[in-house]
Amino acid sequence: MNPLKQPGPFIAGLALALATASPAQEAEVKEALPRYQVELLVFTNQDQARTTAEIPRMPEPEIADILEQDLARADMPPPELVTSEEVIETEPYWQPVEPKQHLLNGVAERIDRVDAYGLLTHLAWRQAAPDVSEAIELELSELGADARLIGGNVNLFKQRYLHLAVDVQLLDAAADSVSNPGNSDAFQLFGVPKAIPAITDSRRIRLEQIQYFDQPQFGIIAMVARIEEPEPATEP
Repeated sequence: MNPLKQPGPFIAGLALALATASPAQEAEVKEALPRYQVELLVFTNQDQARTTAEIPRMPEPEIADILEQDLARADMPPPELVTSEEVIETEPYWQPVEPKQHLLNGVAERIDRVDAYGLLTHLAWRQAAPDVSEAIELELSELGADARLIGGNVNLFKQRYLHLAVDVQLLDAAADSVSNPGNSDAFQLFGVPKAIPAITDSRRIRLEQIQYFDQPQFGIIAMVARIEEPEPATEP
């Protein structure tokens, strides 16, 4: 048998091996996606309860003061304290963050101390930011929000740049105490349903910078920070 006629099976086997390795290589690429800590503060605007939703407004003086002071950066722990969890095959799409690791605790406390606002929830979690075609909308109730107060979802994704999309509704239990004290149905007027206050928006995100989403009845403060990956251990 002429050995020069034998490379066919070898090449076929090599091609099969490369094809088999492709899914593993793809998995490695997915695991290598940078991870982020995402935080949302949702609060009611007590003084703006009767303002119509069609009127665009600038941030109230107290909120503008909080944003200008860049309190989030002051509250942020050193980068070495913001580290990712160990990556495993069964790692879920998102992971909760312990309260002591929240980056916006100081901002939340400031908002809670101002009589004009009522803090509804402070949510914090960690996730990667996949391409917009693969990103998953996360329900606020799944992230820990009280489903009686607010509903909706949030989505962190890449579309050339990093984006954060929010679709949040202020529900009866929250709006009742804000816009119509003593009324058991905040969104009913003479039997005719009123529009549920909502914020639906998508923003390009700059890391470690506060984003402010506004609506007359309530507002959202959001921030996204890159999680510093630990250096791989080196063998002696």
